[in-house]
Amino acid sequence: RFGLLFLNQGKWEGKQIVSERWIEQVQQPTQANESYGYMWWLNRGDRQWNQVTDESIYYAAGFGGNYIVIDQTQDMLVVTRWLEPSQLGEMMRLIREACSTAKA
Repeated sequence: RFGLLFLNQGKWEGKQIVSERWIEQVQQPTQANESYGYMWWLNRGDRQWNQVTDESIYYAAGFGGNYIVIDQTQDMLVVTRWLEPSQLGEMMRLIREACSTAKA
């Protein structure tokens, strides 16, 4: 649900409960780290995945390979549990490829 809230620009069941401005701000890099913004990791800088270079993707990372990935370009939310962290980029590449194939 948390991921859906961010994917939908802060709206839940048509009601704005987190400002769109806040959602935009979490996607902006901080001065200290271009790959990090307001408690979310950004797909850029030294954390950009080799397999997926879309910088509009951002994600929350938890212990043990738990991720909430927001892919605005594909209008997609991906939630993982116990994913090997080094495999996140490859998994996202495969999911995006599958989505592109399904749309074709």
